[in-house]
Amino acid sequence: MAANKKIETILVELDCLLDTRLGTIERMGEELAARVLTPAYLAREQDVFDGVDREAFRQLYQARDVETLKHSKVTALTTRFRELTTFLTEMAIERPYFDGVQIAVNTFPYVLDAATADAIGKAVTAWIGGNVPVELVSIRPEQLTPAVVKTHYAMLFMYEYEAWMNMHAEAFKDTRLNEVHLIAPALYFNEKPDEKTLKSLVRDAAHPFIAMTMLASPLVGLELIDIRYFSIVSAP
Repeated sequence: MAANKKIETILVELDCLLDTRLGTIERMGEELAARVLTPAYLAREQDVFDGVDREAFRQLYQARDVETLKHSKVTALTTRFRELTTFLTEMAIERPYFDGVQIAVNTFPYVLDAATADAIGKAVTAWIGGNVPVELVSIRPEQLTPAVVKTHYAMLFMYEYEAWMNMHAEAFKDTRLNEVHLIAPALYFNEKPDEKTLKSLVRDAAHPFIAMTMLASPLVGLELIDIRYFSIVSAP
């Protein structure tokens, strides 16, 4: 029986555990980051920030590196992770076919030296309570195919999930991930509908975030959660 037990792996992006959005803005200027960090930051529906040039932010975020990590603080998702891993660990005790959970932190696109990688691994272990194994991996979005996910991961935490799903649209035709949970922020990655359009969408169908989860449901178990979880733990 023991040979048939299974350890479930949760893949989480480092960009979900650290607020590299605010870290990017801080690289543009500490005073700018201080102005952005308001209650509105924790309730945003787009990565568009008052006083921050949208294109300059996007370019710097796409080129984020270890220097960005130095400016980035831990997100509230770590608290949820601690609760999740505790629950799954307790569940493993009760289920004879389920032997536990482990965390794989996807560090892409960051190039980490051994000392930095070791420090991040220890920090993540501490953030989530130290009750499950943590390993660091570096997987490019194009390498993270539906087939790879189906084989290796039970749950994904991903920031720019929409771009990843669009990238693998053809592969999703052959490989469905109905049993995989994809947790991501409730954000508009394209243009946010204006108020009139949004009201019309809600009246005639459903809120766009709800509609997105419904559209994705044949492919993957998408759950969009509050952006607050993917943001710095505290704000003024």
